[in-house]
Amino acid sequence: MAVYKNHRAIVEKYLGRELRDDEVIHHKDHNPENNSKSNLQVLTKHEHDILHFSGLNALYKYRKKQRQLKISQ
Repeated sequence: MAVYKNHRAIVEKYLGRELRDDEVIHHKDHNPENNSKSNLQVLTKHEHDILHFSGLNALYKYRKKQRQLKISQ
C-alpha cells in the first residue's frame, strides 16, 4: 500500500494539485516500484481500463476521438 500512496504523492507534487477521483497513475514499464516521474502517467480510470484491456493503440484512438468531439462542440 505504501507504493500506491507514494506514486500518487509524487505525481500530485509534480502537478501541483491533488488527483481527481477518476484519475489513476499508470506505470509505463508496468513496474509498480519504479516511481520515477518519467515512468508515471495520469490516466482516467476509463483510459486505464482501455490501455490494459484493449492495448495502447486503442487508448490513442479513444483520446483522438475525445479531442475531435470537443472540437466539434
